[in-house]
Amino acid sequence: MAQYSISEAARLLGIHRATLHRWIEKRVVPEPVTQKIAGSQIRYWTDEAFAKLKQYKAEQYGKKPRRKARHDNKKS
Repeated sequence: MAQYSISEAARLLGIHRATLHRWIEKRVVPEPVTQKIAGSQIRYWTDEAFAKLKQYKAEQYGKKPRRKARHDNKKS
């Protein structure tokens, strides 16, 4: 079973870590598992939870139309 840290999950999803932290705070994605190892707190997602992250990203980023760049070709 693979484990994905917040940084690794963000990189694989193509989003910023801050975006992933926002999703966790809003409780729209599952919180990562927390484990203490040698006095350090490690947070990670399993394969199953990472699949939910991917699904949420696909749903959210698939709904919104991309903004078109504004090109003003008017000359004064």
